[in-house]
Amino acid sequence: MQAAAPSSPSTSQPPSLWLFAALAYCLVAMALAVGLSLKAPSMGLRLAAGPGDIVTIADSQIEPIPVGARLISIASPARSALALNAEDVMEEPDMLPTYDRLDTFLSRQDTMAGILTGPTVELQWQSSPKATPQTTVIKPRQRGLSDLPLLFWFQIAVSIAGCLIACWVWVLRPQDWGARMFGITGLAFPVFVMPAAIYSTRELALPGSLFQWLSQMNYIGTAQFGVALGCIFLLHPKPLVRPVHIVWPFVVFNLWCLADFLRLTPSPHWGRHAAIIAMLLQALTLAALQWHGNRGNALARASLRWLSLSLLAGSGLFILLIIATAVLGWLAPLPQGYAFGFFLLIYVGIALGLRRYRLFDLDEWAWRMLLWIGGALAVVGVDALLIVLLDWSAGTALGASLWICGALYFPARQWLWQRVTHRPALQVQELMPDVVRIAFQPSRPTQETLWDDLLRRIHDPMQLESSDFTGKQATLNNTGLTLEVPACGGIAARRLSYASRGQRLFSSKDAGFLNGLCQLMDQAQTSRDAYERGASEERRRIARDMHDDVGARLLMLIHRAGSPELAELARAAMHDLRTALHVMDAQDTPLADAIADWRAEAGARCEAAQVALIWSADLGHALPTLPSRQKAVIERALREGLTNALRHARPNHIEIAIALISNELSLTLRNDGAVGEPSRWVEGRGLQGMRHRLQAYGGELHTGTSVQGQAELMVRMPLLLAQEHS
Repeated sequence: MQAAAPSSPSTSQPPSLWLFAALAYCLVAMALAVGLSLKAPSMGLRLAAGPGDIVTIADSQIEPIPVGARLISIASPARSALALNAEDVMEEPDMLPTYDRLDTFLSRQDTMAGILTGPTVELQWQSSPKATPQTTVIKPRQRGLSDLPLLFWFQIAVSIAGCLIACWVWVLRPQDWGARMFGITGLAFPVFVMPAAIYSTRELALPGSLFQWLSQMNYIGTAQFGVALGCIFLLHPKPLVRPVHIVWPFVVFNLWCLADFLRLTPSPHWGRHAAIIAMLLQALTLAALQWHGNRGNALARASLRWLSLSLLAGSGLFILLIIATAVLGWLAPLPQGYAFGFFLLIYVGIALGLRRYRLFDLDEWAWRMLLWIGGALAVVGVDALLIVLLDWSAGTALGASLWICGALYFPARQWLWQRVTHRPALQVQELMPDVVRIAFQPSRPTQETLWDDLLRRIHDPMQLESSDFTGKQATLNNTGLTLEVPACGGIAARRLSYASRGQRLFSSKDAGFLNGLCQLMDQAQTSRDAYERGASEERRRIARDMHDDVGARLLMLIHRAGSPELAELARAAMHDLRTALHVMDAQDTPLADAIADWRAEAGARCEAAQVALIWSADLGHALPTLPSRQKAVIERALREGLTNALRHARPNHIEIAIALISNELSLTLRNDGAVGEPSRWVEGRGLQGMRHRLQAYGGELHTGTSVQGQAELMVRMPLLLAQEHS
């Protein structure tokens, strides 16, 4: 049971108000960052670290000093010259290996800031390594907005965008603990990005105390961001602990921050870098636990997959570029400020995952990007191992790593793709034979069974059921958990739930695939209807010819027969002809009318043979209609049973009982004539033909003796209603 959630601000105020509050928070932070950046005086130079521990001039607004020159030292009337080195212009002092080096850096920053506040500054510079050093005296001026570089504004924009995205998700899902933690990451984002924007884009120096305060704010914001990011996976998609326990990660890592500020850790690497790595590992570990705990929950896993991808993409690209730049030398150095842009990938991805926005489309992209990132990291990892362990050159190691990873990655990628997406690589045209076979089935139940089998083969849903869906296009519902398939080819609509046995979500690609399949089914059904119309017209023509020619001659034979046996044979032929013509006419018959016809024929035959007929029919309240072919099969079975009874048993009476139970027609024929031993009965061609015809429609034929010892023939057949047979 979860602890009671604290009252959300959005429960008493509209979300727009809190979004305006978040925007105001960002604007205040931006104003503070801009004010502190403008407070430092400007020399009109842009400096960069050069080779050999020197400081070079990347851009100059001072006439005598050219771009590319080396700045050797600075001095003021009140302070002696201070020689410069590459460490003075580094972006992030956290990279220094010891606290002593960090203290020295801050002390030099304070000294340089004091020099720059003087009325004049003496710059010693050198246009080339062999040139004579020169001295230029300048008057520092107040820094203006136009002096702030693009990198500063980029970091400000990234921090504001990330904060607003996180707060937007938070105010829309105020009771969701995952969204709350995401909101905390958004509030912490400007806390660590904006201080870094100030000191990473300084012209040369900031006062030491201000620099130290900004660096500590950067670390505090990073800690809150990292802990809250990990707590998202602790509480989403489902809580792994009670929400009250999320306080402990914040306590642990903030104590770690305090230990770094008090210099209780061995070095900045242990005080800061190890903590950041621990936060990342915590998030990945909790993501793995959530993955295991959400087995069978496709929606939760899709959301989790996108969250994990966002985390890996943002941090992975950062790490990839750092390694590629610092260790492998593939790329030119990337300013840290621009690397903050990768955090927007985390924010956008997590926002989509927490909002569960179109996860059915994002899910497949998540797998594709994970496989792509995995391949890129594999190349980097193998390349680094070959350089570090085997001392290979960068070019040789890169070529070997590309060959190794290419040989292993692409087959593994294809195998993994088939495994994780759980879908066969089917094309609509490949299913044409199956669709045609379904469309040309003679009965509707068989069509529906085969259609369901085809849908299961394509998507392997956990649940497939009929639906009252009336749309014309396949539609995704419940964020991709279910897929509504429209009615097509005369088959009712279907609802598929939990694709691949609940291992993934349905996607818009699945919906498009089924739309194409349904169009194909409609076209096949249209072709079948055209074929049936043509065949029906031809059957009617043949039936008319047979009725006019064969029927007339049989009628003449009945009237001119020289013996009763010949007349009876002609009458039987006439009945068979009428049955055949009725089948060819393909007109459905109400079951009550069919039973009346059967009773009339049976009565006439029993009366002619001077046998009593006992007839009973129980249809209940059902008034179904019979397809002509099924009526003919039952009619012939009854006729064959009567013929056998009258010819071989010579009974005194025949009992015929017809009943309709649960859409199954039961016909029982008994007679009190001579009965031999049932085990010695031999089925003739008539009974065998009757059995085969019944089996074609799912019917059964049984012969034996009744409880009273009478010969008994039983026919059971599930009725195909007219709308099912059409």
